[in-house]
Amino acid sequence: MNDPLTDVDRFLAQTPPFDSLEPAMRRRAAAAFEVVYRRSGSVLLEIGEANHTLFLIRRGAVEAHDRHGTLVGRYGEGDSFGLQSLLSGKPVRFRISLIEDGLIWRMPKAAFDALRAASPAFDDFYIRSLEERLVSALREHEGAGGAAALFMTPLSELTRREPVLASPDTPIAQAARTMAEHGISSLLIGSEGSVQGIVTDRDLRNRVLAKGRSPDEPVAAVMTPEPLTVDAASPVLAAIVAMAGRGIHHLPLTREGRVVGMVTTRDLLSLQTHHPLYLAAQIQKQDTVAGVVDACRRIPKLFDLLLASGIRAEEVPKVMTTITDTVTRRLIRLAEAELGPAPAAWAWLAFGSQAREEQSLKTDQDNGIVYDDAAPPDAYGWFAAMARFVCDGLAACGYAYCPGDIMATTPSWRQPLAGWQRQFAEWSRLPDPQAVLGISIFFDLRGIQGDRDLVAGIRQAMADCATGTGKAVFLSALARGATEHDVPLGFFRRFVLESRGEHRETLEIKAAGLMPLTDLVRVRALQSGVTAASTLERLTALVSRGALARSDADRLEGAYRLLSGLRVRLHADLHRRGEAPHNHLDVRRLSHAERVALRDAFVVVREAQRALTQDFPA
Repeated sequence: MNDPLTDVDRFLAQTPPFDSLEPAMRRRAAAAFEVVYRRSGSVLLEIGEANHTLFLIRRGAVEAHDRHGTLVGRYGEGDSFGLQSLLSGKPVRFRISLIEDGLIWRMPKAAFDALRAASPAFDDFYIRSLEERLVSALREHEGAGGAAALFMTPLSELTRREPVLASPDTPIAQAARTMAEHGISSLLIGSEGSVQGIVTDRDLRNRVLAKGRSPDEPVAAVMTPEPLTVDAASPVLAAIVAMAGRGIHHLPLTREGRVVGMVTTRDLLSLQTHHPLYLAAQIQKQDTVAGVVDACRRIPKLFDLLLASGIRAEEVPKVMTTITDTVTRRLIRLAEAELGPAPAAWAWLAFGSQAREEQSLKTDQDNGIVYDDAAPPDAYGWFAAMARFVCDGLAACGYAYCPGDIMATTPSWRQPLAGWQRQFAEWSRLPDPQAVLGISIFFDLRGIQGDRDLVAGIRQAMADCATGTGKAVFLSALARGATEHDVPLGFFRRFVLESRGEHRETLEIKAAGLMPLTDLVRVRALQSGVTAASTLERLTALVSRGALARSDADRLEGAYRLLSGLRVRLHADLHRRGEAPHNHLDVRRLSHAERVALRDAFVVVREAQRALTQDFPA
């Protein structure tokens, strides 16, 4: 017969913050719950009454309404409620009622307080803000971080091939041929994952050729027996210490006693070559497009190592954007060397994710050119050639052409300043869907290379769009566009997954989460005259101008960091599996805490959309 407490304990083990409790403590928590069944329509908490109970929903769903009958929240399986009154001791503020038959677990305040006193992690969950919980949901997948991050990279991250082994009786000549065929500088001697020795190219030179040994002798005669090994999970620093201390250049990696790979001094040096600063310096040194393309082949590895070395996932896009900026500037320099000096002042513009510094491994081009109104008539050809050179170069480096042709190669995205000013005025006067799209793209703008005054002129033209006589109509059109995205949460805050196609039962995390969030923040920024390009910078500026409450900004920042971090991690996982990057997140691969946090992030976005709708009614 099943122990009822076992079922309760199993559920708690998957439910934050009970999953943070030690098993014995979680068992006591399970014993403290009273299980009650209530029919749909039952009122569980009434406004004004005192509450001394923690409620946890095992099955069913509840709604919270304020004293005016306005719906303020809806909660489902795994959610707690009654916390505000329980923690503060103040009367209940919202009426909580079941909207379907439910199984509710109730814990007395004394037991709840005992758990908080016994477990800092449990207590921390309830006293932390929502935005802090959103960000912390990603932390369990992150490493040490900090200045020593690269040294803490697991050695297993450096190996990409299975170890090559030969038996001890293999002739030396055959061992040499095996090394040549695999392009390796050392050969493990042993069988079935067990290592008895190692032979390196130096051994073949010093112990075979220099000594006049017969190539028919068994390789065991010249191998180094019982080589030093380290666990594959050890950090890079451990390998550096071991290899430097022994004066060796090859180090077999093991897992549970079996050899699983090999690292060499060359691998460790190559780790440093994937440092962002090193890669940027290498890109800047290239004097041909082919050289830049070759240097960019290290970008996926950089992406991988950034995550493995402990940098926060949501910080990776800024580093990736820095590399994109470097590639763009180098291509511009190469184009200028080929085309000659520009016929007039000009600037290269980045839009979209590059402008916001929010790029991941999957990105396409969004760019344009602005040039001086006084440019000579034949300048058009020079700028067209510049655009083609740079856009083709970016494509060769892995930055796909924009499917919507939002690139400097498109004449409408390559204009003199006066042309852009006329374009903005037209967009703001007739804010149809195409105009809203155009402004949305252009408002995310950074000057990458060229004349700063022209970039400032573009920014001023954009600001005029939001401050002219048509401001209200224009902002309303933008707000409608920002609130048209459907947040993928169902009636009971359950995920609404894609129902068909190649990515069935997944969430398109960019379209469903990041785009709605960046769109609504963009509207708030434009409304308040904030010209910062990145989403986080816009939130900071909005708070400093008093245009957004700190608490709202913190929640949006937490949601942004979670969504961005999950997207980056998805791309890293796909890269490791050799799959093309996409934005379709399989929520079944997430931990329970991450699913809860993701659901909260979508709620934050939905609430911000509703607030925007109230401020900009149709």
